[in-house]
Amino acid sequence: MPEIKEAPAPQPQKKRAPPRRAQVARVEQVLPRLTRVTFGGDELAGFGPAKPGGHIKLLFPEPGVDWQPVGRGETSNAPRPPSRTYTPRRFDAAQGTLEVEFVLHGDGIATNWLEQAKPGDPLFIGGPGGGYDIPEDAEALVLLADDTALPATGMMLEALPDGCLPYVFCEVTDTDDNRPLSPDVPSTPNWLYRAENNARPGSLLEEAAKALETPPGNCYWWIACEAATMRRIRQHLLKERGIELSHIHSRGYWKLGEENYPDHDYGND
Repeated sequence: MPEIKEAPAPQPQKKRAPPRRAQVARVEQVLPRLTRVTFGGDELAGFGPAKPGGHIKLLFPEPGVDWQPVGRGETSNAPRPPSRTYTPRRFDAAQGTLEVEFVLHGDGIATNWLEQAKPGDPLFIGGPGGGYDIPEDAEALVLLADDTALPATGMMLEALPDGCLPYVFCEVTDTDDNRPLSPDVPSTPNWLYRAENNARPGSLLEEAAKALETPPGNCYWWIACEAATMRRIRQHLLKERGIELSHIHSRGYWKLGEENYPDHDYGND
């Protein structure tokens, strides 16, 4: 009679910390399509710092609904509110403040909330999670980003290892989107404008990636943009360039035609 082996005991799932309640401290219109919101509040203590390119969840309760988190995905009095994924651009532990940059691109839960946001308004923030540790042996880092990934691109520039040269390509709508990616790290991005080229989202970024000769030295690639575009660039690097998988970090921040796209699309399928 064959030996009967017991099935391994299921591993308990790691519980995420419940979202933190924060309040709007300041709202700044940085560019026509970019608004920076600074959050504060006692529950932000111990929030970060987040890894470069990490993400948070902003939860938007319905007006008049007194939602209070009590644990992982559980509430005491109402269903979990809808959420959207954003980059925790900068956390100041001394001041207990968190900066989040909102790129405006049409109607939606976050955009509608932002139009009315004012100091004192509450919001719930989950995370941070994810992110990318740039390898210490990186001598060059190619950054391929669209509008949605510009805050994360700034974080990447601020986390570059000593001696690592950045090659930055940013696809945006038009010159109204030009801005310094980091107040601390000077950079000269290659700006790619969809409007003047009548280009579909992602096409200019894909063309730039294919046209760029692989920089010398130990080069890594960071790709953060529309999900289908990310996959095409990723496949080009792997199949046509022969870039090692370990030298590519990719994220699909959104997907054309979909709302609230998952925040864990790394293009591994």
